[in-house]
Amino acid sequence: MSRISQPAGSVRPATWWQTGTPMDRATRILAVLTGFSIPLSTSFAEITTGLFMAAWFLSGNLAAKWNLIRRNRVALLSLAMFGLLLAGMTWSVEGWAASGRCLLKYREFLYLPMFVVAFQEVRLRRLGISAYMAAAVVLMALSYVEWLTGADYGAGSAPNEYVVSKDRIIHGLMMAFLIYLAAVRFVDGPEPMSANTRSTANWRWIYAVIIGLALCNIVVMVKGRTGYLLLGALTTLFLCERLGRRGVVIAGLLLSVAVWAGVTFSNVIRERVDQTISQIRNQFGPERRHSPDPRLEFYANTLELIRRHPLTGTGTGSFQQEYRGLIAHTDDLPTSDPHNEYLHLASQVGIPGAALFMLLLSVQWIAAGRIRTADMHTARAVVITIALGSLFNSLILSVTGGLIYSYFSGLAFADLSQPSKCGAPQNPTAHDALQSIAADRRAA
Repeated sequence: MSRISQPAGSVRPATWWQTGTPMDRATRILAVLTGFSIPLSTSFAEITTGLFMAAWFLSGNLAAKWNLIRRNRVALLSLAMFGLLLAGMTWSVEGWAASGRCLLKYREFLYLPMFVVAFQEVRLRRLGISAYMAAAVVLMALSYVEWLTGADYGAGSAPNEYVVSKDRIIHGLMMAFLIYLAAVRFVDGPEPMSANTRSTANWRWIYAVIIGLALCNIVVMVKGRTGYLLLGALTTLFLCERLGRRGVVIAGLLLSVAVWAGVTFSNVIRERVDQTISQIRNQFGPERRHSPDPRLEFYANTLELIRRHPLTGTGTGSFQQEYRGLIAHTDDLPTSDPHNEYLHLASQVGIPGAALFMLLLSVQWIAAGRIRTADMHTARAVVITIALGSLFNSLILSVTGGLIYSYFSGLAFADLSQPSKCGAPQNPTAHDALQSIAADRRAA
């Protein structure tokens, strides 16, 4: 095999593992390792994110890092969201310890700007996505092992539900996200800069297999309505991005046929549809009844909490105590969160808090149109995943859902921190970006 020689006098650009101090490199390695940890283990993810934060601060250049963050509207709004929850501790009806524990669950709003700084290089971002995909494939493989052997590994689950390290909600979410990422790689190829046609074709076969297996995993093996919803939404997004208006029509027809086929031929999907109809009847029918999954009951009671304190809520970490007091003389079931991130935020830091979260997602959606095409796909996918998933789950409150949001948002919107300057490098490393900003500050 012949090697392609470098032009005489040319210098191969430094890559992400060759630039900066050892601590800089450790920060970037831990950022990628965090992506790999997300699907596999909550404990593993907490270790990697803890080490990532430590390395991020110890690597120094804090002033330059802050300049990258303040140039990035997504990072600033994420910090504002965390700041509001921090302020909410001061008027919380709960004690400082309980409020602090709840605030810690929203630390993903701090992670996001840190990932923005870490993922300044394009190739590192691709590696970060690949790390997540590899781990999601491992998780999917373990799910198939459960299905084939009848064993039950990892997370406890109902019979005929093959989840391992996550519950069915998060498992379905991750598989839907994996399908979207694999579909993007299938169309665009694993590495746009590569001219090896045979290698690209081989990789496309691999991505096609991943899509097929993950689709079967969601539809047949895991009874998660969130997974079904996100699979439909991300499929629609993909077709619209690739085919424009025709994609909308094709997506509508495809999803209509899929829903009909699922309800007609799949006992699993029919069971989940019947459960949803039963929940609506129990909550809004002539006689209110309790459902096995009382999600609508949670929503109605949480809306009452918000009505009582619409502007400021009852403070960070107060939901469980306030909800318990609201249902004290009823037979409604207690809950630690309302299974809706917007309602959960509004009950704690008021309607303005929920509005700030929606503003953050809206800014991300708009800003996605102004970044590199490859990052745009990831950016829009994570916005749709979190915006829709948060209607039926408190996703940011959960470790895995919050990490998916912060990791992929920081990764996708890292380019917003780059100033548009003539002569700027096409593919700067994170170290280059920090050094450039430090030089600008010294010149000023």
